[in-house]
Amino acid sequence: MKTAMWAALAAAAGLALVGPAGAQTPRAGGPETIRFTGAQWWTPQGFAGGDRYVRGGVFVAPTKGARVVDLAGAFVVPAFGEAHNHNLDTPELAKSVSDQYLANGVFYVKNPNSRAAFTPAARALLNRPDTVDAKFSMGGLTAEGGHPIRLYGFLSRFSGKEQPGEAFEGDAFHVIRTAADIEPALGKLQAQGAEFVKTYLLHSEQYDARKDDKAHYGMRGLDPKLYPAIVKAAHRRGLKVSVHIETAADFRLAVASGVDEINHLPGYMWASSDTAQTYTITPADAHAAARAGVVVVTTTVVTNGINLPPARKAQIKAVQTANLRLLQAAGVKLAIGSDNYMQTSRSEIENLAAMKVFDDATLLRLWVETPKVSIFPNRKVSCLDRGCEADFLALSADPTKDIAATKAIKAAWKDGAPLTLVPVQGSVIPGAPGGGGHVH
Repeated sequence: MKTAMWAALAAAAGLALVGPAGAQTPRAGGPETIRFTGAQWWTPQGFAGGDRYVRGGVFVAPTKGARVVDLAGAFVVPAFGEAHNHNLDTPELAKSVSDQYLANGVFYVKNPNSRAAFTPAARALLNRPDTVDAKFSMGGLTAEGGHPIRLYGFLSRFSGKEQPGEAFEGDAFHVIRTAADIEPALGKLQAQGAEFVKTYLLHSEQYDARKDDKAHYGMRGLDPKLYPAIVKAAHRRGLKVSVHIETAADFRLAVASGVDEINHLPGYMWASSDTAQTYTITPADAHAAARAGVVVVTTTVVTNGINLPPARKAQIKAVQTANLRLLQAAGVKLAIGSDNYMQTSRSEIENLAAMKVFDDATLLRLWVETPKVSIFPNRKVSCLDRGCEADFLALSADPTKDIAATKAIKAAWKDGAPLTLVPVQGSVIPGAPGGGGHVH
């Protein structure tokens, strides 16, 4: 598509394709109906022609007298999601990170662990017509000396005031020592505004051996004997439960306990003594997850940022590929999430494409459906039909033939109004190097 044609399209839609951060974006005013024509529209079965009408931020039935916007042959897809990232965790970063998400076509983000001290101010800058819509868990539930306690102690050194990780209890995490701690922790999370609960299982099959071992400080999780009670207590409060896992045994325990979402594939990194068997799920595991409706978030790109020998990374990739194919074959709901603090879920899509786990049409469907599957299941997102939210992207080429076409976003609408997209310039985090991970 020639640049001049897309410039004309942008002008017709009232859209500046790029602009400075914080630029004012024209919004749809009043009851005006817009008729979008001249495009191919995504469906789970493929692209289809025809017109779409938008009024009041949603797709509506055909209406006479609607203002016409010609999309000039574009391939239109619903906006994408990021099911696992922590980079919207401070008010200082929220707007700039949101701009970068939007520039990548990602309108919905799920943050499964954030500091309650920072989240309200960050949240106040989000969930607007010109920012991403974000969902937060606040601090996760872990064991004494468990993940992510050590991580928060490490991160504190960059704030100018280094503190032990335990200083962040009640803020970045909540420690469950006994069954008596469960209800108070959940009550505090709800009072802090948690929209779901994040939990941690790390080598649960070795819990007894690790719980008092200083060598495993920061690399252990909740007591597996308490875990089912934690999930049930959260569900009684109407809160869904996500879980960080490491091993196939963690996966199995999470599914058996009734968890809603698993936040990593088993084995994004391996201890030096471990073998593939520790991280390989079985057909029975996959079918159990499918029957229970558990969502599994991919996060394969995390491995790229870990300093491991190439041979070990190749082993990890092979297990990830086998696990993903097994989950897909069993009908498990998959969501695209990167847990890549320096980037967006686009980095996960690109890594999955490089791994050749799924074809391009499947990758596109998974990314498109991530908001509905993982982030906002009660909203009419991930679709372009009547009644669906009018959050969509106009692409210059067919992304089912080449997933890289999702980079060619020529125009975008959120809440039925055109967006100003800020150009992507390297890392999401200002001044930070590209790549790397941030694992919760």
